[in-house]
Amino acid sequence: MIQLPKIRDIVVKVALILLPFILIGMAFGYVYQAIAIGLLSIIIWHYFHLLKAIHWLWYDNNSAPYNAKGAWALLFDGLFQLQRKHKQKRKELGLLIKRFRKGAESLPDAVVVFTTDRTIVWCNTLAQIMMGFKMPSDIGNRLDNFLRHPEFIHYLEQKEYDEPFEFSSPLNEHITLECRIAPFEKNQWTLIARDVTQLRLMEQMRKDFIANVSHELRTPLTVMRGYLEMLPNDEAPSMGIWPQAHKMMSEQSQRMEALVEQLMTLTRLENAQPTQYAKPTDVPALLEKIQSDAIALSNNQHEITLNIDKSLWMLTDKEQLRSAFSNLIFNAVKYTPAGGKIEIEWLSDDKGGAKFCCKDNGQGIAPEHISRLTERFYRIDEARTRDSGGSGLGLSIVNRILKIHDSKLTITSRRQVGSQFGFVINKKFICPPESQ
Repeated sequence: MIQLPKIRDIVVKVALILLPFILIGMAFGYVYQAIAIGLLSIIIWHYFHLLKAIHWLWYDNNSAPYNAKGAWALLFDGLFQLQRKHKQKRKELGLLIKRFRKGAESLPDAVVVFTTDRTIVWCNTLAQIMMGFKMPSDIGNRLDNFLRHPEFIHYLEQKEYDEPFEFSSPLNEHITLECRIAPFEKNQWTLIARDVTQLRLMEQMRKDFIANVSHELRTPLTVMRGYLEMLPNDEAPSMGIWPQAHKMMSEQSQRMEALVEQLMTLTRLENAQPTQYAKPTDVPALLEKIQSDAIALSNNQHEITLNIDKSLWMLTDKEQLRSAFSNLIFNAVKYTPAGGKIEIEWLSDDKGGAKFCCKDNGQGIAPEHISRLTERFYRIDEARTRDSGGSGLGLSIVNRILKIHDSKLTITSRRQVGSQFGFVINKKFICPPESQ
């Protein structure tokens, strides 16, 4: 640690420097003039070193510092040490930036870094290929000058980046990009985009396949059911196996017809829009009707209670909502043992919307199954589901209906304790009751 000189030491040093000038002045009778010359010499000496320091800092800072004496030597050494630390930090920062860019270049996604005012800071090669950016000439340009989709601009303005956004590539409208935006650092954001064209094509192929299969199966099933209905069981040929065969064919044809209907329902829902067929719907009355149906299905073996806010109506497609409620409530009846309790709630939430909940004290669901319950044809217990007439599509239909309403199904369950299925409806779908 360098010790700074004290005031007394500085005074003594200046006095020693001036002493020869004072002695010479006394010898010739010009003391004050000699002291002035001495002080001027000190000023010139310091000014000379100051010029040397300025020249070294601005024009020759890559070389070793000037070989100064006294306090100026300490100053030059200190500046030199600071300069070395600064260069080391710059070197480390440069390596860090190179690593970041190398890592971003190795990603299979397009990466764009931009500021809060949408100014482009940097992008990788894939972003240039997929979205048409050019580096480094586009640094400083605005992101929305390249991606001009109104929906994308709205997505940027909303700053609600929890969900990804899809848009067409500005270079090729047939290429679909899915992007996510995440904070990078203070006042900077990262846009990460990937090509999902093939994925969307596969999804469309799947939808078309389901739609086509549903329509193709419907005609033969109708014919088979028609002939079975024309041939009652008591008029069947006198074969021992025929009554059982007739019963099984009737049951399976009904099951297949229900499956086709559910597949067609899914197809319609995938192409539906939030505002399509939307009308003010008396949700409390709808739930009361479904409660009555659930009691009939239960054959009075369960306690089914209803807790609803009768002022909560919805702007929706009534049949879609009926399907969602029925699937959840009837499932609770089917999978809750006799004597169980089922609680249904439809109440307002603290954001002006509404929340639905169907809770039972049944057998519950193991944790490893919960995340997959809304997948098509997923069954926890194949035999149990088949015996109850389930197809594995009910919760998929519910999930799709909720997606149309900007909501999602939440499931909590514990084995031997029970399950709870619920969702929240945004306030934009809530409407006042119509006057009767």
